Amino acid sequence: MLAWVLIAYGLAGFVLVAGGSVIGLDVAARVERLATSADGALASASRSTRAAAGAFTNVDQSLAEAQTSADAAAALARDASGTLASLGLAMELSIFGAQPLLPLAAEFDASSSQATALAETLDRVASSLGDTRPDVDRIGAELEELSDELDSLRGGADDDASTPPLRPFVILLLAWLLVPAAGALIGGVAMLRWSTGPESTA
Repeated sequence: MLAWVLIAYGLAGFVLVAGGSVIGLDVAARVERLATSADGALASASRSTRAAAGAFTNVDQSLAEAQTSADAAAALARDASGTLASLGLAMELSIFGAQPLLPLAAEFDASSSQATALAETLDRVASSLGDTRPDVDRIGAELEELSDELDSLRGGADDDASTPPLRPFVILLLAWLLVPAAGALIGGVAMLRWSTGPESTA
């Protein structure tokens, strides 16, 4: 009875190993392909996110330069407004009771008002740029963090890192399972022959 149990165990082991070799190797190949594809997708997403973060950093620098330029232009516009206002007052010069330059004074006053309005507009633009910069900084920082998280999902692997092969591991596992099955089958057959040997000789 023990011999037949060992033989049945060995045959069942061979059947399981055969089925595992067909199914396990196919599953391992699929897992390898999926892992490689997922790693490539994560790597591409990480690179794209990091590039976007760099772009927002460049945008922040551009906004800072634009804000500085707007502030400088606003200051120049205010200076021009003051100069034009002074010229307008100078054009009100009276010569023997006559003011021949008075029409020019009105034009200088109008130009001074326009320069003042331009300075106010530039101030609003500079203020708007200053309010936008913190949002840009926050978005850039969040994108940088997202890129780091994507890299951590990849396990910190390099772009040229390959997926660990699973099929050799499956083959070794099947071979390890095959050893006791073969041993049981051989042992069962040997025990069966040994138990039937004396009867046949008798």
